[in-house]
Amino acid sequence: MNRKIHKVFLCATMVLALCGSVVTQAADSNDSIWTRENLFGDWGGLRTKLSDHGIYVDLRLTQIFQGVTSGGVDTGSEYGGVMDYIVNVDGHKLGLWKGLAFNVHVQTRYGEDTSSLVGPLSLAATPLLYPLPGDYHGTDVTGAAVYQTFFDGKAQAFFGKLNTFDLVQGIFPATTHSGVGGFMNVNALVTAMPWFRYINLSQWGGGAWTVVNGLPNTGVVILGQENTTTTWSTNGAFGDGVGFLGFYKYNYKLNDKDGFVMGFVGGSTKDFQSLDPISWHVVPGEGLVDSEKKNPIDVAAYVYQVLWQGTGKEDVHVLMGGTIGDDDPNFSDWSTFASLEAYGVLGSRPHDRMGISGWYTGITGNVQDLTSTVGIDLRDIWGVEMYYNYQIAPWIHASADIQFLQDAQADDDVAIVPGIRLVMDF
Repeated sequence: MNRKIHKVFLCATMVLALCGSVVTQAADSNDSIWTRENLFGDWGGLRTKLSDHGIYVDLRLTQIFQGVTSGGVDTGSEYGGVMDYIVNVDGHKLGLWKGLAFNVHVQTRYGEDTSSLVGPLSLAATPLLYPLPGDYHGTDVTGAAVYQTFFDGKAQAFFGKLNTFDLVQGIFPATTHSGVGGFMNVNALVTAMPWFRYINLSQWGGGAWTVVNGLPNTGVVILGQENTTTTWSTNGAFGDGVGFLGFYKYNYKLNDKDGFVMGFVGGSTKDFQSLDPISWHVVPGEGLVDSEKKNPIDVAAYVYQVLWQGTGKEDVHVLMGGTIGDDDPNFSDWSTFASLEAYGVLGSRPHDRMGISGWYTGITGNVQDLTSTVGIDLRDIWGVEMYYNYQIAPWIHASADIQFLQDAQADDDVAIVPGIRLVMDF
């Protein structure tokens, strides 16, 4: 039997055995495994005791089995997973002052992902980017920040080691889910590629924003320029310059259904060449010497609209966005995407979720010209992703996913990438 298939079956067997054990415990405590939010319930009362003191703990395991059946760089399959340990602390409940909060995000990565199979810049499995993509195995703190709210919760300031996709999740909570609940491809979640010139997976930084309806509305974020998913070092984080991100959100109602328009502007005071290396990912042709270094800048706009709303959390919504940046020093100068998602639209499956997303990203002419001189022919990238997320129980979800991806290498065929994702909350 194929080694990776064997791993999947072994993991499934362990899950079933664990479930059997918990079912027995549930019978003794009159707590049904099919209705609890977490596999281990209240941890014998410990979870409640911690929350009474302002400490909230979430443990989540995400497993992904994904392969390339045709096209891309090569065919094959990979199995990998990441364990997330998330701790949120309410400083006031802990005995400190009102409005103070702490967040820590620790991640353990094992197995492999399909990044070397699908081709450059395709980023088919967001959860497996952390702490580092590829065949990285290890446990690291990818986010740790302190927050302080002001004016009765209408504004918030923060500083620390910032996990970028946690930030994105905070801004777009209904759609992003960091590749765990909905779409798995980074490009299906946000117009990411132009921003990756100066925004990392994690980095030191801080900022402030206003808060409307519990969500960031208008703000600014200052970011260090070194990736820190696997380090606490501040050396070089701000020495050569800083990245910055400003945004404004306008909320509205259309036929009594929620919507918003959001604008972003970002850039860096650090000088970059188009093909300067990225520490956590490979850009085709990186390391070639450009004529000069420049400061990158990008602007983006997003539109979100609920199209149908049920009596509860059921809805159908659309999110679309676009980014435009400079041709040099960005390796990608524009990107656009649109996604359609539905929650609970099937009467017999009120907690299931499904969606389709498509995107197109332009590789800058400057980069294509540079790489062509050494025989590397690049092209724009595009993709389509479809998924169905099936709730087995509130604490366990299984997703079927398929992606059609054109990577940046001109001689690669379109990759067909089916996958299965299993997410468990403990």
